[in-house]
Amino acid sequence: MTDTIFKPEENCADYRLVVVTTSTAQANGYDTNSAIAQLSLNGQQLQGYLVSFALSGDARFTNGAQHISVNTDSQGEAVVFFTDTRPETVVITCNYNEIQSCGSVRFDNNPLADVGISGSVLQNNAPADGVSRNAMRYRVFQGGAAVPGIALAFTVDEEAMLIPPVGPWVTDDNGLYDLGVTKGTPGQVLVRAQVPSAPGADNNTFLNFVPVPVPPVAEYVLSYIVTRNNAPADFIERNDITFNLTLRGVGVANRLLSITADSSFVDIYQFNPYTNGGNNVVNVRSLIHGPVVITAAVHSIPSLLPVQVTLNFTEVTRRYSIVPQVIRDRSPAGGIPNQVRYTVLSLADGSPQEGVQLWFEVSGEGRPSPTRGATLMDGTFTLDIFRNFVGMVRVTARVVGEPLAASNVDVTFT
Repeated sequence: MTDTIFKPEENCADYRLVVVTTSTAQANGYDTNSAIAQLSLNGQQLQGYLVSFALSGDARFTNGAQHISVNTDSQGEAVVFFTDTRPETVVITCNYNEIQSCGSVRFDNNPLADVGISGSVLQNNAPADGVSRNAMRYRVFQGGAAVPGIALAFTVDEEAMLIPPVGPWVTDDNGLYDLGVTKGTPGQVLVRAQVPSAPGADNNTFLNFVPVPVPPVAEYVLSYIVTRNNAPADFIERNDITFNLTLRGVGVANRLLSITADSSFVDIYQFNPYTNGGNNVVNVRSLIHGPVVITAAVHSIPSLLPVQVTLNFTEVTRRYSIVPQVIRDRSPAGGIPNQVRYTVLSLADGSPQEGVQLWFEVSGEGRPSPTRGATLMDGTFTLDIFRNFVGMVRVTARVVGEPLAASNVDVTFT
């Protein structure tokens, strides 16, 4: 609960100073509670105003003192973090000139809780560019001892994104877990951490993201919008990005946009590699799940720095396995084909599976025939492989929509 006090001679409708607090920390000397002071004038948020904070009891700010002064940001807010080593209720007082606002928080060891979680801020005030990260380190403990291998749960405001974006989030051998948070707009983000197996073991911490400096209008700007994310890693569904190249706010056409990925397991598709009215749509599909970093660059504009985008692909449930059998090998090059027979089995019970769609790739100038096909009633499919040159090729078969269900086999042409 907050209380706002104004100077008697001031017009109370002019200035408003409010303190909002979180109260979930343990009294262990490193778990933090936080407070946000909000300063406004006639409803207008005030930026760059110096407000001061003071703590009661044994509480200390992260600089080790009981007093601290902070400038308000572009939202008229100033945030502080503080710890305590003694279970107690702490009053935090905020002042701007003679205007004062107070709030209270509780530090509690909670002897009834067997498992607890604490959080410390590793990185704060990252740029709100959707890529730069703020970071938290969480520690799970029981009776003061670290708890390794325990699952955590995290939530953030809708505009923010966790790194990694999806679980499992599990503590290491020291009971620790490091979490990153990104955001595309400036302001505060409340990060909520919980231990699902221990009700009451939670931690709430505010992180701050600062505005990204606006480049001079004379410069080129390469920006992007992620129009689809979290597609399944089935090598069919795609994540989508729209890049936009502008000069003085106007779209720039016919510039070659180079797109690369940090993984060899992804496929990048551009309908047109050149910007069209400044825009370029990029589709990305992946064989494996997890984050993928996409880098876009316009090499014809050396002053323009590359832009990186992190996409995520979700895991696809495995249902099948593929068993290969070489039927014909060492066929003459340019003549009759080598043959491989594939049997698709259910991972659940090992039974042959009818009607499963397969797709095929062959290395070294080899040609599969056909490139796709469905298994017969007995779960088999026979593939012909042609090659005009002597040598060995590798034949890869995959289940359509389940790319990790794959088989590799080598055949030779004489």
